[in-house]
Amino acid sequence: MIYLDNSATTKPFKEVLDSFVTVSSEYYGNPSSLHNMGAQAEKLLSQAREQVSKLLKVKPSEIYFTSGGTEGNNLAIKGTALLHKNKGRHLITSSIEHPSVQSAMEQLEQEGFEVTYLPVDEHGRISVADLESAIRKDTILISIMHVNNEVGTVQPIEEIGELLINHPAILFHVDAVQSIGKLPFSLKESRVDFCSISGHKFHGLKGTGALYIREGTRLAPLFSGGNQERKLRSGTENVAGAVAMAKALRMTLTKAETGLARMKRIQKMLRNGLTEIEDVQIHTPHEN
Repeated sequence: MIYLDNSATTKPFKEVLDSFVTVSSEYYGNPSSLHNMGAQAEKLLSQAREQVSKLLKVKPSEIYFTSGGTEGNNLAIKGTALLHKNKGRHLITSSIEHPSVQSAMEQLEQEGFEVTYLPVDEHGRISVADLESAIRKDTILISIMHVNNEVGTVQPIEEIGELLINHPAILFHVDAVQSIGKLPFSLKESRVDFCSISGHKFHGLKGTGALYIREGTRLAPLFSGGNQERKLRSGTENVAGAVAMAKALRMTLTKAETGLARMKRIQKMLRNGLTEIEDVQIHTPHEN
């Protein structure tokens, strides 16, 4: 069988599965517990956070573990809206975002927020000029995905970051679920405030993910409970999942250079072959 659905989910690396089993069976203490088993689990959680932050070239305190892209997107969008609703109630996104972004925006519209959905061109790309024109005095958040999950279009994230230098009060969220491990991306250089990633998109496990939150930026928590993840994401931490995700991210980024070259060769072969088939239309932009 040839598996061609990696944008939906990837097969976990064997090493990732092994690390999950080891941590689950040998370090199963609650990281919030004060006994030795809890301390061991907390140490592993901290190490996983440090590893993810190092790989993304950010600070450990800027990484928050989640259950995946959907939770990360909802936390960034709704958390911003809830905390900053007295400053403004206008948000901007594109018309082709992942449902976890689109539905979050629609839910906020029902709560009295206004959302501008930017149109895209024939390649699925937004215009930075359109984005700039959509900005208002009450705009509090812009949420744009990095790589589209359906056609692979790459959005101008770096250009948006440059634009927002002139609008420091507006927060910038990027759904990078489809781009991590496939496309070079600097959170700092792109001036991103929030960034969502999901472990199962880069050979980790389903139900694991992380949200980058730039230092000094605040969100309203969506969960109430035991104040885990520095009071932003309550709930007993998935230590084994976090460790496994950190390993998957490291392995993916380590293999990225050779893996991307191989992917480009396969892409070229598929394009050439599909183009020869009558009535087949390729929607992914050629430059991607």
